[in-house]
Amino acid sequence: MNSTIGRNIRRLRQHCGYSQQELAKRSRTSQTWICRLEIGDENPTLGSIKRIAHALDVQVVELLRERPEQVV
Repeated sequence: MNSTIGRNIRRLRQHCGYSQQELAKRSRTSQTWICRLEIGDENPTLGSIKRIAHALDVQVVELLRERPEQVV
């Protein structure tokens, strides 16, 4: 689940044009923690997921939703 959340955070963050630092500022977290979330090394709480979703202007489900891998 952590890797799914991390991939979704990265995809949505990049779609918004935010750096990890900008997302950290908007979600009241640290850039290091955002980085660790994106690589799946952290277990986010529901509260932190809500703050990140709010910072990205998406519903929480968008961070939790499993998406098929992109074929390159």
